[in-house]
Amino acid sequence: MADPTLQSFILARLADFCDRRSREDPSGEHPVPRLLDKLREVEPPLYKLKQQLLEDAAADFFRRAGASQSDERSLEGFIFLLQRYLSPGDFVDAVFDMTLERLRDPAARLRLAETLRRFAAHRLLDQEELPASRRQSDWERLVSELYRRLDFPRLEEIAARKPLTHTRLAYILRRAQWNVAEFCSVLHHTNGPEDFFTPFMLPRIEGLIAACRRFLRRLPKTR
Repeated sequence: MADPTLQSFILARLADFCDRRSREDPSGEHPVPRLLDKLREVEPPLYKLKQQLLEDAAADFFRRAGASQSDERSLEGFIFLLQRYLSPGDFVDAVFDMTLERLRDPAARLRLAETLRRFAAHRLLDQEELPASRRQSDWERLVSELYRRLDFPRLEEIAARKPLTHTRLAYILRRAQWNVAEFCSVLHHTNGPEDFFTPFMLPRIEGLIAACRRFLRRLPKTR
């Protein structure tokens, strides 16, 4: 059963990233490494929740199949959901034998469920550690779209106009944090079992983290 406190923890870490105190340090430490650390703190609860949501969806689907409540439409919906949660290779293996006929056979259904339990939810952020030429095109498109939506290209341009002082960096980071906070305003804490992040929103949270990382890493050094 998915733990709702994980979603709250994710939102809290994103709020920390957007907090002005995350870029202020009386010791004079550079704020960018600290902000990158805030983003890394989102990953453990995010991927734990993603795995739990995958397991819950699979358990519910196979329970319904066992109660003869599966039809072509529900199977197509489940396959679409798996495509959102699994890596391309795991997805192909998971759905290779998934048919209504096999779901109606108790032994075959059990084998399908056991096969699916071997797969972990896809960590899309691992794409960021690959060279750009090896990243999945869908991932690259998502992160680029969010990068533009967060107005990072314009902030990059402002940063490159002249030497980046600490004052100018503080202004640029403040604008970036405001933009991220605005994006996160659509996210919310769970109010029940049907109120978790959807398979549509989860990759966008991963893409948000990736876009922020790219922006922070592209900033020139301060002078």
